[in-house]
Amino acid sequence: MNNSELTDKARGVARTLTYNDDMPQAQAKHVLLELAHRLDTVNIRLHRKADGVLATTALGRSRFLTLRERLACWLLGGTSLRV
Repeated sequence: MNNSELTDKARGVARTLTYNDDMPQAQAKHVLLELAHRLDTVNIRLHRKADGVLATTALGRSRFLTLRERLACWLLGGTSLRV
C-alpha cells in the first residue's frame, strides 16, 4: 500500500467517525485526518518547467524549488525529494 492509498483509507475511516458522539471517537477522527494531511504534504512530485523545477504536493499546492533544492536534486540524481 503506497502513501496515496493510505491517506485515502484514513480519510474514508474518518468519514465514518463523528466529533459529536464520544471523546475517543472524536480523537480518533482528528488523528486520522491529521495523519492523512501530513502524509499528503510530505509526498511531492517534481516537474521540469521553463522557469525551473516545480514541486507539487498531493494536496495540489505547488512552488518552484529554490536554488539550494535544485542543486541537491541534481547532485543526488533523482526526482524523489522529501522536504
